[in-house]
This record gives sequence, structure tokens and C-alpha cells, in this order.
Amino acid sequence: MLALEIIFWIAVGLIVYTLFIYPLLALLLAVIIRKKVDKQPIEPKVSFIIAAYNEEDVIAEKIQQTLELDYPAEKLEIIVASDGSTDRTDEIVQSFADRGVKLSRVEGRLGKTHALNETVNVATGDILIFSDATGMYNRQAIRELVANFNDPTVGCVTGRVAYTYGKDTISVGFRGYQNIAVAIRRAESDFGSQTTVSGSIHAIRSEIYKPAHPDFSSDAIDAINTVVAGYRVLYENNAVSQEESRTTARDEFRCRIRIGIHATTMIPYILSQLIRHMKFGYLFQMISHKFMRWYLWLFLLGAFSCNLALALQGDSFLYLTLFRLQVAFYATAIFGLLLSRWGIGIPLLSTLAFFLLGVSGSCIGSLQCITGKRMATWEPVR
Repeated sequence: MLALEIIFWIAVGLIVYTLFIYPLLALLLAVIIRKKVDKQPIEPKVSFIIAAYNEEDVIAEKIQQTLELDYPAEKLEIIVASDGSTDRTDEIVQSFADRGVKLSRVEGRLGKTHALNETVNVATGDILIFSDATGMYNRQAIRELVANFNDPTVGCVTGRVAYTYGKDTISVGFRGYQNIAVAIRRAESDFGSQTTVSGSIHAIRSEIYKPAHPDFSSDAIDAINTVVAGYRVLYENNAVSQEESRTTARDEFRCRIRIGIHATTMIPYILSQLIRHMKFGYLFQMISHKFMRWYLWLFLLGAFSCNLALALQGDSFLYLTLFRLQVAFYATAIFGLLLSRWGIGIPLLSTLAFFLLGVSGSCIGSLQCITGKRMATWEPVR
């Protein structure tokens, strides 16, 4: 009985810390420790790398939009990293060859990270910018990103992903999640370094880029390698990549499973790098912001199962009430998911539904990884 109570309250404490205390702590640190950035207009040579797999529907628009960005053409190298595309993607990219656009076709379908690693080998820019084929940048995005590199302490900069949201359950829920996530990222950037970057829009100094294992996600590893090299990872609000949010529970669930697999795969590397290089402050951030979110499902499961056992004892009004509240919470979230079948999005219900979908996907992904599954290959979710 006592052991169950201890485990229950530890699990509750970890949940509260992950969802509320760390975000508030990050916001507070951003006010107390606001590090300045010497951001000035500069024009280094930039290699703009677009990751693509079977993107024939959008790749021409993406290349044309990139060519029209406000940056000197002689300082902008555009390379499309085609991860063994089997449609007309490569053919379309080659039609832009007379405008300086290069194709880097990577065979073997070893995944996005591998394709980027191979493409970086042929890039010549001082700054590498990574983009997805569907992310459409605002005209000043490149200038806004590279201006931060005037500060010698800055090694990596991520932009803002602006999503086009629908009125369905998943879109409404994702919007609420994004508002919180962006606030934390901005805060981390203000007091030090943020913990991940966006695969849709981020830039890194070429001299500190390190090839990541194909099973890893470059979104996390580029940030880790930057901090290990002694540089900061910043958030640039004025560099924007416009994307459409996922609109179905199935697509969001698949995405969260993929994140769960990548996360569990990367944890040993992240821990070894940060401990080895004594980046303990950043390690605290990674544990608080990433590890605990990736394994939030474990804390929730522990709290629910222990609460059930304690409630079945029948002699505690407190534990019986808390269990009823948990059941009501999950029932409400499931109801929100059912509404998604009809494309109905109600703010509170959608947020709870998105939360349940996210932790469930993370759970499945983590367990699949533990049993040996890896997810190197990728197919963009539309």
C-alpha cells in the first residue's frame, strides 16, 4: 500500500513537472537570464538543402519560391537531396539546372538523415540551411536566419513553422500544442539554447555540422552537436516556413510513433555526448523538455495503474476521487477523438484528444524501438 502511494505521487509529480513546472521555469529564466545576440545583416555563402522523397506535386513550386527569396543569387546554392525518389521529382529538379539548382540523388532509401548527410558532402556554403519540400519560406527568411551568425557564439538557428490550421479536431488540438511549444522554444533561446530545431527550417555553420546516424533525427542531433561544439542554438521568429498541419488522427498518430522511435534510439547518444562534454545545464534542459515529454506516457500509465490499485482498496475517498477524475479525463479525450471522425474540433476537447493521441503514439513508438524496430526511411505525411 505504502509503495503504491509513493509510486503514484512520484508519477504525479513528474507529470506536473513536465507539463507545468518546467515550462514556467523556462519562461522565468528567460526573464532573469536574457542573453543578447549580435544580429547584423551579413551575406555569407549559403547552401540551401531541400529534403525530398516523391515530391513531384510540390517540388517545382518549392524551387521556384526558393529562387525568389531575398538573397544574392551568387551567394545561394540550392541543392535538392532526393532520397531515392521513384516519381518525377528528380526530373523536375533537373529542369532547373540552367538556373543553378543541383540534384543530389542518394540511393538506398536509408532515410532523410542519410540523404542530408550525403548532400552536405557536396555543399559549398559557409551556412547550411535545411528545408522540407512543402515548407514555403517568407521572402526575408534566409537573411533573418543568417543575420544571427554575425554573433560568433551562435552555431545553429531555427525558424518558425507557421501552420495553416483547419477546424478539425487534430488541427485545433495541434494549434494549442504549438502555442505552448513555441513559447518554451523562445524562452530557451533567450536564456541559452533551445533543445531541438525544425526540420522544415533551420541553419547551421558548415564547420560544426556532423553527420548523424541514419536512425537519428537531425532535428535533435544538429542542436546537440551545436551545443557540444560550444555554440548556441537560437530561435528566429522572423524566419518563417509555412506548412499545413496534419488533419487526421491516423497521420498524427503515425507521426508520434515515428518521433517515439527516433527519440528512444537517440537517447544513449544524447546522454553520452552531453555528459562527456560536461554540458550539464543543457542536459537538464533535454531531460526536462524532451526526455520527460517523450516518456510522459510512462508516468501517466504509472499514475493510472497505481491509482486503480489504491482505489480498489475502497477505504480512501482521496484515491477514489482521483481515479474518477482520471477516468473522466481519458473518457473526455476519447470523445474528442471520436468527434475527429466527423471533422469536428472543439478547443478543449481537441486539446485533450491531441494530448491522448500524442502520448499513445509515443508509447507505441518507444515500445517498438525497445523491441528492435528502427525507422530510417521516411514518407512525408500530407
